[in-house]
Amino acid sequence: MKRWIFLILAIIIISIFGLIKSCQREKREVINVYTDREIEIFIGKLAKKYENINKEVAIKINSLNSIEDYDIIVTNEDSKIKDNKKKYEVKDFFEDNLVIIGRRKIDNLSQMLTSSIAIPNYKTNIGKTGLDILAKVEGFQEMAKNIQYKDDVMSSLESVDLYEVDYAFVTSKILPLAKNSEICYIFPENIGRSQILYKAYINLESNKNPKKFYNFMEEELTDKTQNKPKSEKNKVIKTN
Repeated sequence: MKRWIFLILAIIIISIFGLIKSCQREKREVINVYTDREIEIFIGKLAKKYENINKEVAIKINSLNSIEDYDIIVTNEDSKIKDNKKKYEVKDFFEDNLVIIGRRKIDNLSQMLTSSIAIPNYKTNIGKTGLDILAKVEGFQEMAKNIQYKDDVMSSLESVDLYEVDYAFVTSKILPLAKNSEICYIFPENIGRSQILYKAYINLESNKNPKKFYNFMEEELTDKTQNKPKSEKNKVIKTN
């Protein structure tokens, strides 16, 4: 009988503790962050770490319908905020690198002439960067016949992981998600720029304090990855 009483008390105590924790989290100031799909997990890990340090703030990622409502926007596509009328502080956040993944390593891009290749569509910065590099390869016209254009980097990765194509253009931050692929080619500097710059747009009209979270992310990148952009630009803009 005593054992059952202790069990019931333990369940009640755990339930109360869980309720208290839930209420505490609901009282936290919520900072909404938009990120491009391929860096959502990467930013999410930084958000969790920040929440553990700052118990008064909760970070929600890609949970809103309108991009105008976000406190921070992290993207490599300036076009996503071109019609946004909010005021932002814009910072060069970090650079990621393009790599080619698949199942067979290559020494040069010409070895993909007859292979199927997944790449984000040319309207995206990542797709344009990758395609501009491929366009300089001798025999590109033949290669172009085997290129499959995808919506984004995630779609490219999924395509090669599902064995739909031989190779895919992706960014390095997304590599932990690859299940059936490995890095097959890393772009040397002399083949053209393969860096993708992500900018952070910090909403100056927000009634919260998103700058603190951004500063935390920047410090984490500087301390642990040393992947800080060569030149950091601070400016205030109003998009039209």
